[in-house]
Amino acid sequence: MAVTRGKLRGLPYFKVQAYDPLTLSWKDHRKEAFDDESSARAYKNALPKGIKTRIMKWDESGNHPLG
Repeated sequence: MAVTRGKLRGLPYFKVQAYDPLTLSWKDHRKEAFDDESSARAYKNALPKGIKTRIMKWDESGNHPLG
């Protein structure tokens, strides 16, 4: 089996996304991934308040935003 480039990360993991009003889409904020939800929430809370953000959870069934 061929090894793919990049980090081999276990599931689940979390990402913080920011809304881009120019393209009307959600984009990963700094491409950082977190191993637990509390780390992602702490990172999100440290961002400036004017940025619209959300936390995404990636697991075996795919990805979905957390409430």
